[in-house]
Amino acid sequence: KQTAVSLSANMDYKSFARDLKGVYIKWSKNPGHIFPEYRHVSGSHVSTKRVNVAKSLVTLILKQEEKKIERAFEELARKKYKGKKMSLSVDINSAIQRVQNAKVKRDNEYDYGEADDECIWITACKLADDELVGVLLHEALHYIATFNGKDICEKDEHFVIKMLGDEDEC
Repeated sequence: KQTAVSLSANMDYKSFARDLKGVYIKWSKNPGHIFPEYRHVSGSHVSTKRVNVAKSLVTLILKQEEKKIERAFEELARKKYKGKKMSLSVDINSAIQRVQNAKVKRDNEYDYGEADDECIWITACKLADDELVGVLLHEALHYIATFNGKDICEKDEHFVIKMLGDEDEC
């Protein structure tokens, strides 16, 4: 059985999103950004069906924007290590795997999403399509990079996530 991702493997993720029935997402004109622009409107309650649609889109984003994501982590490394010897590893496949494992979490209305190194949980509260995709993408970008074989702290991950266009990230 083919998934939406396999059917759209050659389709640009923005075109794929445009073609999704009942889904409205506006994208940033900034070429460095991969996150949708948030309209800050109420959406439907998050369901497994909606998360599955978002999984297809976020998987395409991660695959098609892998170089942009790597460059953002490289920029962080340059700022943090300022010429010191450093090795960077970015594992997009682990992000894609966690996206595919994402689930709806019904007992948390305070955090829109949370993740560990194996799974992502998305709140069941009301989220617009752009926010749902943004939360899933945001959580996917945690735990994917190491400097000198060591995990990057959450503050540094959030620096990269903000560079990639998550406007709600502090």
